[in-house]
Amino acid sequence: MRGLAGIFLRGAKMEAREVETVDWARAPADTPVCEAKEVFLRDIVQSILDGYETKESVMDYLKLTEDDGCGDDVQAILDVFVPVINSWRFGGGCSGSCASCGGGCAG
Repeated sequence: MRGLAGIFLRGAKMEAREVETVDWARAPADTPVCEAKEVFLRDIVQSILDGYETKESVMDYLKLTEDDGCGDDVQAILDVFVPVINSWRFGGGCSGSCASCGGGCAG
């Protein structure tokens, strides 16, 4: 029994590693962030544009909780989009060259 339980545990750990990481910088706007609450990437980006720049403020604004299981994704999206949006706001906009965005854009 102990050996069989170990096989199941190893299988569960392998499945956990197979979780795909989303490249939020390249994801379409309609990519789900929290399917249970029908929150999409575009909603998170819009909240940033509306002035919410922390995980807590975005989650509060969109009525999300840690129990919804999307807090890590919200933070990952903020990490990508807040610097870019602030660069546009406070840096005079994107000039179309990657150097103007701190080298963060690809193309």
